[in-house]
Amino acid sequence: MANPFIVTLIRHLPTQGNRDKKYIGWSDEPIIPGIKTKKVAYETNQIIGSDLMRCKQTAAKVFNGIPYIENANFRECSFGDWEQKTYNELKEQALYRKWLDNPRQIVPPNGESMQAMESRVLQAFLETIEKLAEPIIVIHGGPIRFLLTKYANIEKSFWDWEVAHGCMFTLQWPDKKAVLEGKRCTSFSVEHLMENERM
Repeated sequence: MANPFIVTLIRHLPTQGNRDKKYIGWSDEPIIPGIKTKKVAYETNQIIGSDLMRCKQTAAKVFNGIPYIENANFRECSFGDWEQKTYNELKEQALYRKWLDNPRQIVPPNGESMQAMESRVLQAFLETIEKLAEPIIVIHGGPIRFLLTKYANIEKSFWDWEVAHGCMFTLQWPDKKAVLEGKRCTSFSVEHLMENERM
């Protein structure tokens, strides 16, 4: 039997904005200093992921010294005028309440639609699958939820996926062709990389 094709998706470690429950789509925040992570067994000579600082810093911490390839198409959704704001700061705005009820139809002012985010993430994902043998991709919560909704062998809707910071999702297919054809993976597992889960 041929070797299975494995893709690893890692959500970046938390930032202060994450901790404060702010929307930080394209805001370029660093991760919180001093977070301890578990050692990861891997065989790779490069990591790929979002060009935002929190993803690059997470990769450097977890995969010390492995070259990192930036791809802006792996960014989180842009929240536009709602960046750096919390639910409590936005809850009186009618458009924000409509967006919460229907995020696929409403777009944040000066921000990005869910469909636009998903389209660019899918393009980056398929390009990565084409190029790399067993890609490790360090990205954001929204892109991971989208990829799990599309490819995981457990069917859930976008918001039903729990994607904690520092979580590593491992998806396995029989071969690369199955991924490129859009088939769901045959096995799926999740591991928390942070030693202190309360962060």
